[in-house]
Amino acid sequence: MIVNTATRRKRSRGVWMQVRDPDLLVRYMENADFSQARLARYVGCSRQFIHMLVTGERKTCTKQIGALIEEALRVLPGTLFVGKMSPTSTRVTSKRTSRAA
Repeated sequence: MIVNTATRRKRSRGVWMQVRDPDLLVRYMENADFSQARLARYVGCSRQFIHMLVTGERKTCTKQIGALIEEALRVLPGTLFVGKMSPTSTRVTSKRTSRAA
């Protein structure tokens, strides 16, 4: 029996938003009196996702989420996020073939 665990993952093309500075995001959240949970509810994502943005664990988000965060914190578009093009290539994450006896 041959088991092929090759996995192909195609990344979607488009524009992603990159956080300019996580500390700046935190300061704007404090000024607007937004907790991570409240901002997540407004944007429509998880609190953990917001946490990853403010700690720098995660640096990008979709264009829609970036726009909603800036809207919630009442800052001009482009203040907290900058557009970034995503790679257009496909990537093979794993390719193994095993044979069972």
